Amino acid sequence: MLVLSNDDVKSVLGMKETISALRRGYDDLKNGEATYGPRIDYYLPTGRDDDYHQWGNMVGACASFGVMAVRMKSDVASWPDGKTQEKYAVRPGLFCGLIMLFSSADGAPLAIIQDGYLQHMRVGGAMGIGVDLLARKDATSVGMLGSGGMARSFLEAFVQVRPVEKVKVYSPTKPHRDNYAKEMSEELGIAVEAVDSPEEAVRDALIVSTATDSMIPTFDPDWLSPGAHVVCVTRRELGPELLTRANLIVQLGINTVPYGTPVPMMEWKAGGYASYVAGNAEDRARVPDARLESTGVYPTMLDLETGKVSGRTSGDQVTLFVGTGTQGLQFAAVGGMAYQEAKNRGLGRELPLEWFLQDIRD
Repeated sequence: MLVLSNDDVKSVLGMKETISALRRGYDDLKNGEATYGPRIDYYLPTGRDDDYHQWGNMVGACASFGVMAVRMKSDVASWPDGKTQEKYAVRPGLFCGLIMLFSSADGAPLAIIQDGYLQHMRVGGAMGIGVDLLARKDATSVGMLGSGGMARSFLEAFVQVRPVEKVKVYSPTKPHRDNYAKEMSEELGIAVEAVDSPEEAVRDALIVSTATDSMIPTFDPDWLSPGAHVVCVTRRELGPELLTRANLIVQLGINTVPYGTPVPMMEWKAGGYASYVAGNAEDRARVPDARLESTGVYPTMLDLETGKVSGRTSGDQVTLFVGTGTQGLQFAAVGGMAYQEAKNRGLGRELPLEWFLQDIRD
């Protein structure tokens, strides 16, 4: 049983490798050799009156890497102003997300992987595949909303699939967007400019990316140019105006149990995720309900790739790629590749396999 840190994963996994692993996973999905389940969240009161314990899980399997993956995340979540979600584990600045891999050959537990770096890479890589499918071939300009880890992996993916030349970035904290512009310019060798408003970032961009922790829409769709392609990191960032403005909407895959499915005790909470919530009525009122815009179901990337729906048909269409869904498959594919490479290089810490096996039938 191998334990892999974020540093271990980073040493074997770049964006090119991430996209390659995801493409293999999605090829398996097309061929019936991969599967995944919907994300489901669970909420339990912390005993305080301003936050909640939120635990989520995603499961998937990928034949190309011979693994089943379970990803879980454990957060103390709060929504201090109703506009953003804040979270931590144990104390602010620390987070708990783990991926467990199991062998499809014999059921053995293979690895426990810290998910922070891999999480950013698998989301960014999937957005890159979406850009490759739907953005105009001459899309050289990017408007980036957000300057955190997802905004970095998104841009790393975009340059893999389009000849990006110019990026304008906006986030509310000036030092953050200035640092992003400097670091990404140096890393990618392209012009990245920090701007003072979301409108300035979005106008004239043919790829518009919103990669934030916002619970509300992050820009006015009237700012979009004809032919723009939009990607989002969460459904929380979607608004009705953008859904109306888009000529074509494709979602990465099934995100969660579809809204309104008659499952006893199931609710749909922040981000549109199917959830089970414990607590009294006063406690439960603190957890935001899903906005209707975050619960839509659209044709999937698999529908697009198998010809069930058409992609972009003109240079003036505004396209929207809802980058949620297939999470468990992504963790199986990218986690499987990271595990194989780390094992080949002798990385990680080994734990005795017998710690994870037993002779009592369950």
